[in-house]
Amino acid sequence: MTFTEKLLSRVLRLSLVIVLVVLMQSGVVTAGEFSFHPSLAVREEYTDNVFEQNDPRRSDFITRLMPGLALKYNAPLWDWDLAYTFDCRIYARNSRNDESTHDLAAKGHIKLIDELLFLDLSDIYKRVSLDVRRDYTQDGLFANQSDSNIATASPYLVFHPGARTTLKTGYRYTNVWYRNPTAIDKREHSGFINASYEYSSKVSFNADYTFIHQNSVTPYNRHSPSAGARYEYADKCFLFAQGGYTWVDYQDAPDFNKPFWSAGITHTLNTLTITLTTGVQYPEDPLSGFTRQTDYNLALTKTFARGAAGLSVYYADYEGETVDRTKKYGVGLTGKYDVTERLSGNLAANLERYEFRDPSGHTRRIYVAPGLSYALPWETTISLFYAYVDYDSASRVEDNYSVNRVALEVRKQF
Repeated sequence: MTFTEKLLSRVLRLSLVIVLVVLMQSGVVTAGEFSFHPSLAVREEYTDNVFEQNDPRRSDFITRLMPGLALKYNAPLWDWDLAYTFDCRIYARNSRNDESTHDLAAKGHIKLIDELLFLDLSDIYKRVSLDVRRDYTQDGLFANQSDSNIATASPYLVFHPGARTTLKTGYRYTNVWYRNPTAIDKREHSGFINASYEYSSKVSFNADYTFIHQNSVTPYNRHSPSAGARYEYADKCFLFAQGGYTWVDYQDAPDFNKPFWSAGITHTLNTLTITLTTGVQYPEDPLSGFTRQTDYNLALTKTFARGAAGLSVYYADYEGETVDRTKKYGVGLTGKYDVTERLSGNLAANLERYEFRDPSGHTRRIYVAPGLSYALPWETTISLFYAYVDYDSASRVEDNYSVNRVALEVRKQF
């Protein structure tokens, strides 16, 4: 990364915070809607397998200090939204050096010329899984993970050729950075154009074209045209479909040309929502330039007077430059129930099976995470959390281990 690119990345990362602090200290905040909520959380956590491996197993107590803030400012010329948490982790038994990380989601929308020229800024800093096929952030705090920062800046123009037609075109700079040296940093320069047409209050159409020039380990140019439609056939019930093709011209590798799509239906029956979706996408992969992900998902969500429950059944197929073809089958459960006005319980659970092509074999994964939360006076909450993860595989030695985690947290919002 050149000095100029490093400087631009840091400016994008800090610009939202600096501007918001200046606004907070000045009288201009009185001209718009402003909210500022700092918080502080202290969590004591125990894990019986801190490194998430079968042998040797090592337990540890981890103290986490997490000050944070949530800030919003809406005004005629700009909108800002920021949520930030600093996470300091202290390992009592010295299984790992004490560390700190950040969780930042910041975005800004600036109206440079009213109803014509705009500028969007965003920055997302968080710890992510290095394997696009598995979310290791559910299993523990650091194994198979890396700190990641994605900063974007996008000036664009918006035109209204007709009463129901909107045309949007502009430029987007994206800088993707990973702390882990095995992950691939990426820098993208994009040009895009989007046309949308509202045929009626229930039917709309859109068409897109995006050109991306990426500077990474394997630079490329990418062309991606697409088109789609959405139909709302009843209240909270709709169909949508989007399809396109992507051409990737690598500088020093064979070209990559594949279709992509997304389609689905959402149907609501009083307190039950049924969602069926499918699609092919190319998600950000820390270890690869491109990974193709095909998804099929069925989700049921039921709301009750004092809670909600969800059931999902899903299938995913992964194939990419460094990812051998992997199939994932899974079923998931979620739930929340308000026992009293102050006490609530929640549950998240998954049963997954991974099938690998090279080397052939499979892995079974179980994840169960119940929790309790109690609201104290003065905007203080105390929470108890437990998670159990179990991997089992006859073909992969590294996929045979279990983890038990228990945590108690006190959080105060000011």
